[in-house]
Amino acid sequence: MDRDAWNRIQQLGLQGVMPLELVTVMVTREPTDVPRNEPIVREAFRGYTVARFKDISYEEMRTVGGLELFEATRLLAAVELGRRAAVASLGEKGPPVTKSEEAYALFEDLAEQKQEHFCAAFFDSKAHLIVRKVIHIGTLNMSVVGAREVFREAVRHNAASVIVAHNHPSGDPEPSPEDVKVTQALKKAGELLDVPLLDHLVIGHGKKRYVSLNDEGLL
Repeated sequence: MDRDAWNRIQQLGLQGVMPLELVTVMVTREPTDVPRNEPIVREAFRGYTVARFKDISYEEMRTVGGLELFEATRLLAAVELGRRAAVASLGEKGPPVTKSEEAYALFEDLAEQKQEHFCAAFFDSKAHLIVRKVIHIGTLNMSVVGAREVFREAVRHNAASVIVAHNHPSGDPEPSPEDVKVTQALKKAGELLDVPLLDHLVIGHGKKRYVSLNDEGLL
C-alpha cells in the first residue's frame, strides 16, 4: 500500500495500522510532514515491542518529533490514560486472580521501568481486580512505603485484599532484606484491618521474570 501513515489511518482507522505508524502520527505536527518523519521514526524505534511504546519518553518525542514540552506531555498523557484503561479492563472482564502467575500479568509492565515503582492491586471479595495504583517511585524502604499509603487506598476502594509489587531495575528479582521487611509490615497491617496482603511480587527481566514472596514462603 503506497500511502503514508496518516493516509493509512484515514482509510483503515487507528485499529488497522501498525504501532510505528501510530507513533509517527503522534510525533508529527502536520499531515504533510508524515512522509518525512516516517523513516526517522522507524529508525529511532527499531526493535521496540508494543509493550515498550508505553514508555516513550519526553526526550524521544522531542528529539524525534521536534515537539515542545507541552505537546509531548499531552501525547504522553494519552498514552498513560490508555495504559490505565487497559489495566482497569482487566478488573472488569478478567478472571479472578488466584495465582502468582496471574498477578504477574497485572504488573509485568514494571519490568521496563528504569526506576523502582512500588504498586498495589486491590481486589474485591471474589478476587477480581478493582484498581491498580502506583504507591511510590524510588528506592524501596519503610520510610517511604508504609502501611498507611497502601491501606489508605484499600479502604478508599473498599478492597477485600491486596497484592503489591515492585521492580528491580537491575533485572534481578531476588528479594532483598528490605523487601522482606516491607512485606512483613504490610502483612501485619492487613491482618489488623482485615484486608489481607496476598502476595508481594518482585519484578525483574530476563530469564527469571519475577519472584513471589508468597510462593517463596516469605509472606
